[in-house]
Amino acid sequence: MNIGYIGLGSMGSALARRLVARHRVIVWDINNGATAAFEQLGATVAPSAAELARQCEIVLLCLPRTSDVRDLIFGRNGLAEGLSSGKLVVDQTSGVPGQTRDIAAQLATQDVAMIDAPVSGGVAGANAGTISIMISGAEADCERALPVLRDISPNVFHCGNRVGDGQAMKLCNNLLSAGCRVSTFEVVAMGRKMGLSLATMSEMINKGSGRNRTSKVTLQELSEGRSVASHFAMALMLKDMNQVIQLGMDCGAPTTLTNIVRGILQTGVNMMGETAQLEKVIDLIENMAGTHIRDAPDTALSQPVSPLQHAGKQALRVGYVGLGTMGGALARRLMLSRTMRVFDVSAETARAFETEGAIVAKDLPSLARECDVIFVCVPTSAIVREVIFGKDGLAEGLSPGKIVVGKIVVDQTTGDPTVTIDIGTELQKLGVQLVDAPVAGGARGAVAGTIAIMAGGSPDAFATVRPVFESISPNVVYCGTLGNGHIAKLVNNAVATCNCLLTYEAASIAVKYGLKLADLSKVINQSTGWSAASERILPSLSEGKATAGFQLGLMVKDLKLAGGMAIKCGAPMLVARTVCSVYEVGAHIFGKTANIDEMARFYESMSDIRFIGA
Repeated sequence: MNIGYIGLGSMGSALARRLVARHRVIVWDINNGATAAFEQLGATVAPSAAELARQCEIVLLCLPRTSDVRDLIFGRNGLAEGLSSGKLVVDQTSGVPGQTRDIAAQLATQDVAMIDAPVSGGVAGANAGTISIMISGAEADCERALPVLRDISPNVFHCGNRVGDGQAMKLCNNLLSAGCRVSTFEVVAMGRKMGLSLATMSEMINKGSGRNRTSKVTLQELSEGRSVASHFAMALMLKDMNQVIQLGMDCGAPTTLTNIVRGILQTGVNMMGETAQLEKVIDLIENMAGTHIRDAPDTALSQPVSPLQHAGKQALRVGYVGLGTMGGALARRLMLSRTMRVFDVSAETARAFETEGAIVAKDLPSLARECDVIFVCVPTSAIVREVIFGKDGLAEGLSPGKIVVGKIVVDQTTGDPTVTIDIGTELQKLGVQLVDAPVAGGARGAVAGTIAIMAGGSPDAFATVRPVFESISPNVVYCGTLGNGHIAKLVNNAVATCNCLLTYEAASIAVKYGLKLADLSKVINQSTGWSAASERILPSLSEGKATAGFQLGLMVKDLKLAGGMAIKCGAPMLVARTVCSVYEVGAHIFGKTANIDEMARFYESMSDIRFIGA
């Protein structure tokens, strides 16, 4: 069987190469250099698209736009002139679903079948044979194409029986791919202006809840000093954002965040030209924020070595203040390796810990006197200050410890770094060191021991408490000076919440258009749109299962703190600031104590859909 391939650009040529070794391949392209390269590989070059169609049973296309597909098929010397009854056209273009369906209907009048099979995974994935292929159309036509498509990649996902469903799926994936990319760079630029290194943020995000394809691949490459090459034009990603916005308008699903991402990409194309590659969006974000995302060669943080390694992690007497959902989960992890002294304003909560083996302190000063390291996990930095310096606070019992020269307070609250630094200065006057060590990964991650801990403080203080951190989770990141742990946590939370709402936005469009959430989950989580949020949310969305244990009001608090840092350092952070506003609306509607999962209901209301059962 002869296989035809038309469209030998960066992606098309990578896909077509996968077929040359396995099939008799006939190619055609307006670029003679591209066809000559395939002739060297053993392919046959057709003189025209029409002649290629006459010689091939299946013809694959990979062109920039659906309008190009229409012109190629129905234009002069186009495919339609050579197509005959029983032949199959496979459109791998990232196109417009409705227009592709119209083309398929027109071809059907000639008894020619058409399906769509766009891809996700980049040129590198195409070359490696790992790219995701999203196929849709009549079942018999898809089955006929499967052997050929699986020679490109085994990762073929059936997205629906309507021609164009694969392209709609690809648009949802690219919404997430581009959205997570732009929002991650925006937040990281803010973190750089606040003094964090890229290497620290890359490690921290990838160990935390903010991880996505951009953090796993691009941030990692940048932090290691490697070059980043997408082989994909920014203008083509802009085209995809235009198309997904149009899809949202056509089916009645809002595209609040996508509009911002589109605007940033449009600015980039306007400034840098149509030929600018997607990786140039990094330069654009740097210019917008007035900073450099990449680290200077000498900015890597050295990992402190503990001066007390001989003492062992169990030698320190450890106390915990604040046994709410998160603090309680963290304290219980510590109880697995030591006897803990605890305190909480709720006597009932404290008694529950006593039944589990903890020693309950009668008050804060006595807990401080009995411990070398005191962890604090309360809602805000203002409450941290009250716990330490208020009436009957920790400060009344903070005398020098028996194991360490001075006691150490560990603040696990997600707080204001400025306030934390002030508290640290006051504690130093008492001979006490402060380490800020907020966490990312939720109470479930704390229970499982997989949570990420982001620590800031003096190297000696961090080194002393690091073994204690590691008894909670091995995912510990040292972020530098005091306050940097809070900055890192706020960076992670800002990225994570962008991932989350972008996931809801893509899911809303998919459901409103008519795609199945199970299909969306399967495709996205194996494609470039993947994030920790899509991995958590999409598999459970249609069943209405809980995916998180965090209050909307606390999330709004964290996002406002991140927004305050952006204002302070002069970083635009357009996507994340809009995400904060959307969460704030959600908190007004559902209440501050509602779970962040309630944002799914918010998106259902905006799009007039139901995720459950979709």
